[in-house]
Amino acid sequence: MALIAFVSIPGLVLGLVAFAVLDRAGLWAHRRFRLPWRKDEAGRPISAVAVGELDAFFHGTHRHAIDQRRSSLMLRDEEGDSGPPRTRIDLDAGTAVVRRPQDSA
Repeated sequence: MALIAFVSIPGLVLGLVAFAVLDRAGLWAHRRFRLPWRKDEAGRPISAVAVGELDAFFHGTHRHAIDQRRSSLMLRDEEGDSGPPRTRIDLDAGTAVVRRPQDSA
């Protein structure tokens, strides 16, 4: 009977809420008593990931936003556009040089 309750959507949501409460209680206990079997958390709590995945299951656009965020984290952020420098700003001298691109036509 318990398996049927957790297979349904309301049962799954209640299970995730119970898991989130246990996860937060474990985090509190780790901060207070330094539990040796619990690692320090560097990112999001596990319960936040589980609730986010449940939300992505029901909202397709949320899944697209999660995938876009993951792919943008893997891309390199470059300051220039790999072209010749057109703008040069010298903060010490208080000058800025902006060049217009040459027309090829």
